[in-house]
Amino acid sequence: MKAQSFLLLGALLASGSQLPAASGRRRGEKLGACPPDDGPCLLSVPDQCMDDSQCPPRKKCCYQACFRQCTPRVLVKGGSCPQDPLRCLSPTQHLCRRDADCQGSKRCCVGACGRDCRSPVTD
Repeated sequence: MKAQSFLLLGALLASGSQLPAASGRRRGEKLGACPPDDGPCLLSVPDQCMDDSQCPPRKKCCYQACFRQCTPRVLVKGGSCPQDPLRCLSPTQHLCRRDADCQGSKRCCVGACGRDCRSPVTD
């Protein structure tokens, strides 16, 4: 029984070495993030890329206008945006577009009534 446990542990450790880096990025995924997709959907436009490897340097494969295309990547600050379960009944109003619009370590996060600057939560 103990030998089987060690074999199972060895298999799990070996498979762990095949996992993506601790940063959570998939293989071939470029640093940075996609800009917000606030535009109207163009449903008849086919995807122009499937992943970051198909894009030139400093661009990522992102959804824009509801289809994938190579867009300039944006830098993101550390931590994650807090979840906001509320939804606004008034029109959406964004107070920021990307993390760089926020002071200090605050991130541009989706809130109840649009994006605003919020303190990140640690993962």
